[in-house]
Amino acid sequence: MRDDHPIDRLVAKVEGTAPASVANSMRVSSEQLASRRQWVLGPPELFDESDVRDARSLGLALSIYTARPPWGEGLDRTIDRAHLSEVRELLGEICRISSEHHVSLVVDFAGESIGTVEQGRMNESLEIGLIGEWERVLDERDE
Repeated sequence: MRDDHPIDRLVAKVEGTAPASVANSMRVSSEQLASRRQWVLGPPELFDESDVRDARSLGLALSIYTARPPWGEGLDRTIDRAHLSEVRELLGEICRISSEHHVSLVVDFAGESIGTVEQGRMNESLEIGLIGEWERVLDERDE
């Protein structure tokens, strides 16, 4: 893999205003996720930003090497599989937070919205479009 391989971010953030209990849960989750495994580019980080209108975005962000063209072919398969595992773990934690705190989250990848988590469940775009398709591509490469 090249040293200049680009990095994208997967960000799962609460839709609307996040109550203090959700903010606390996000903080705790980021710490717990960090201690669970060795992360390729580091563990998910707490994403807490305010815009010019003072609207707050709160969530978790994970950095991963891009697999978007033309970079996907140069991405090491072991790293790609590790990233898939990391994304699954992060989304599992997001589903837990959504379920326990009754909040919806929007998931962005590389600055584009790719799906939502509501009532503790990933929508079809995440479950099939992201995770399922990623698995399919990796399995085809391994054949």
